Amino acid sequence: MFGLPFETAVVVFGFPLFWIIYTVVFLLRTRDWVDDSGDDEQ
Repeated sequence: MFGLPFETAVVVFGFPLFWIIYTVVFLLRTRDWVDDSGDDEQ
């Protein structure tokens, strides 16, 4: 891809793609979490 060796293309394009997917999944899974910080202080 773009004249790069396959391993380099996987690192350059694969890791950012993995990180974007990881972030989206994390945000979708944690959007319903209740903010319970401060409950212990009361």
